[in-house]
Amino acid sequence: MHMPLALSGVAIETARQRFERLLRPEFDHAYQLAGYLLGDAAEAEDAAGEAVARAWSGFDRLRDEERFDPWLTRIVVNVCRDRLRRRRVIPFVPLGDHEPEAADPFASALARDAVGRALRLLGPDQRAVVVLHYWNDRSVAEIARLLGIPSGTVKWRLRAACRRMRPELEREETGR
Repeated sequence: MHMPLALSGVAIETARQRFERLLRPEFDHAYQLAGYLLGDAAEAEDAAGEAVARAWSGFDRLRDEERFDPWLTRIVVNVCRDRLRRRRVIPFVPLGDHEPEAADPFASALARDAVGRALRLLGPDQRAVVVLHYWNDRSVAEIARLLGIPSGTVKWRLRAACRRMRPELEREETGR
């Protein structure tokens, strides 16, 4: 780590130090958000890393450090939406009779939760608003600001996502 520059006895923080200071308390949140959006721990690690790299490359454009959390969240969501759009389903074929040694915490959590299982039915845009609203406890207005879309669009996507997931949730509830 670099030592702060000193000017007349006053320490000046470098851009890298400021970035690291702002990132440190937010990184776990970014990783968890990526995990719930993507449903896969390994892919969440990659996405969080990519989001951090994008954030660092654009850090000089961040005007208000108080906005670092929503700014980073927006980058994470955009990275994950891009990955979900590009995603191709690759079936898992077990080699033998044993389970993989390390269980994926996000896949496990989503698989235990009926809504989590129903998330697979949603496209990237709907999935992003559902995860931000229900798992990340963000308000409609906050999600709109994070994603740069109108509040009405967030509400519409939430309603459409709920309509899309409802038959699956009802099917699970009745056991059919």
